[in-house]
Amino acid sequence: MAANEERDEGSEFADFMADISEEISQRVESLDAALPAAAPPPVRKVRPPSASSDAGMILDWDNVADRMIEEMI
Repeated sequence: MAANEERDEGSEFADFMADISEEISQRVESLDAALPAAAPPPVRKVRPPSASSDAGMILDWDNVADRMIEEMI
């Protein structure tokens, strides 16, 4: 009898998980439909490298932490 109860509980849990899975998929689909189309990323202008004595150094950093790391090296 205990094995039968375990199967019932396991089946009940599987049904519960299936219901949750279905609800989540419906909500995700509704979010996808509500979102506007993504705009293309902005075009970034790239300057050609200049020939100078600092040829091996990056002079224009987007991230200050990267520059600090280079300064420590």
